[in-house]
Amino acid sequence: MTEVIGVGIATIDVIHEVAAYPEDPVVVDAEVSRRKCGERTGCLGGRCRWLGMSTDPTKDSEAAFIHEDLSHFGVDCSLASVKEGSMPISHILSSRETGSRTIVHSRNLAELSYKAFVKQLAQYHEATQNDTNKPVWVHFEGRNVVATEQMMLHVRTKMTTAKISVEIEALRNGWDSVVKLIAQADYVFLSKEYIREKLGFPNAQQFFEAVEAKKWGSDLTNCAIAFICPWGDEGVYYLDVLGSTEHHVPATRLDKAVETIGAGDAFIGASLAGFSRGIEPMQVVLKTACEVASGKCLKQGFELVTDDLSKWKQILQGETRFAGTNAA
Repeated sequence: MTEVIGVGIATIDVIHEVAAYPEDPVVVDAEVSRRKCGERTGCLGGRCRWLGMSTDPTKDSEAAFIHEDLSHFGVDCSLASVKEGSMPISHILSSRETGSRTIVHSRNLAELSYKAFVKQLAQYHEATQNDTNKPVWVHFEGRNVVATEQMMLHVRTKMTTAKISVEIEALRNGWDSVVKLIAQADYVFLSKEYIREKLGFPNAQQFFEAVEAKKWGSDLTNCAIAFICPWGDEGVYYLDVLGSTEHHVPATRLDKAVETIGAGDAFIGASLAGFSRGIEPMQVVLKTACEVASGKCLKQGFELVTDDLSKWKQILQGETRFAGTNAA
């Protein structure tokens, strides 16, 4: 079975639920306050490892909470690089009326360095007895662009059979530097906000047309199999690079969202669970990922409805298929 190594940060989400957003400045009592840590593929039957920065979980209760929560969903934290500081925290104001949220993020922990990445990856190779043929998928959160490019190049050089995916979301990262990450990736997850606000395209289709027209040169699609653009309640748009075809998978319409926090993580996690197992066609994986994200919006946290979870696992593990795989 292919293992997924997720390279990025793990954050504690402190969620304050309010009945509705106040229209004027006012003190509002939270209906409920709770904390959680997001995760990606573990609860869908994937074998996952997290490679990122962490404080010492034996000394820091916040790090211990993150490690325990990830482990609960089947994510191995043994590759975490331990450093002094404090774990990243996001304080989230969540509206029960609309399901939308406002996020304030803070961190006092260094970004994962290239040197630390190589060291932890060597630990992984040692644990797997240096089996270079062991199937592995490395997913990068495109944060610290310069170091991430070095990491991706290292994987391309030292783990030649590995699949690589990257997530582009942070608006602080310029397109000229992001292109270098995309050029090393097999699968690219690009957010709606980045396409609209950073690149100035009103929709995914115009971005895909620019990619196919080689607006940024041919290096952008050196390795790419697909560009995947989640688009909120519209579902997901994707470009099948090898087939030169654009597709749209609509999302399930929800009467009312309970919690949208983590829906993007749920979508990417489900996608990686399917892609890493070689499930085809691509639309099967992405349709299921949309269903998982919608299911997450109907629940607090990642404890999804058991019957739905069982169905999604069967699809993403290749045990069943469903009808209607023609592109919309």
